[in-house]
Amino acid sequence: MEVHHHSHHPKKWKEYITEFLMLFLAVTLGFFAENVREHQIERHREIRYLKNVHEDLQLDIKNIENVINQNTVRLQAMDTLFQAINNNTITNEDVYYYIRNLALRATFESSHVGLDQIKSAGGLRMIKNPEIISGIQEYERMLNSIEKLENVRERTLEQARFKMAAVFEPTISYEMLVNQGQGIMRFNRPQKANAILEQNKFAVKELLNLVIFGLNSNRYLNTNLAKEKANGLKLDSAILKEYGGDFD
Repeated sequence: MEVHHHSHHPKKWKEYITEFLMLFLAVTLGFFAENVREHQIERHREIRYLKNVHEDLQLDIKNIENVINQNTVRLQAMDTLFQAINNNTITNEDVYYYIRNLALRATFESSHVGLDQIKSAGGLRMIKNPEIISGIQEYERMLNSIEKLENVRERTLEQARFKMAAVFEPTISYEMLVNQGQGIMRFNRPQKANAILEQNKFAVKELLNLVIFGLNSNRYLNTNLAKEKANGLKLDSAILKEYGGDFD
């Protein structure tokens, strides 16, 4: 039986060029498709993180307003206390009431889920809007300043609380603890107090100074908190302008 071998004609150079172009086109399209997919994933992540920052800022602004209010009430109470001291109308019950309440403090705790996510994702590189980048940087800078001031206040008021343990009559302190109510000045006046002003005159003076020095930080804190609120509102406005339409 005679076997016929099919002859393979050599390809023309145009066929090689066509195959090369098709292969190149396929690789290029694949590369662009992958880039588009990665860009979409990055954009989706960017929107999700900035939405969290927006929600965090909403919580922060409410928290700031609450802390400013508490700080202001305690500063006003301190003014009332020293008016009574200057007018010589202060009572032993007043000493317990004011010092116990003024040794309390309101702390600003920022909600930073979105900012933490951005940091873990590699920082601010994913954000293209320079106004948002600078807004986040300024917001975090002020957060650090507020935290430092609160730490200074806490150290001073902590000394005041230790001093109270040495100066206050424990039965009266216990009465105030079990009968405390709600609100900023939550410790009620004791029904009857010992003669703390006469018996511990110099210790009470030291205690009052510690409270004064601690509460004085509230004035600076309120100034910085008001600035941080303005920073938050400005940053949130920029985020909503850039991403608000993409939020679910």
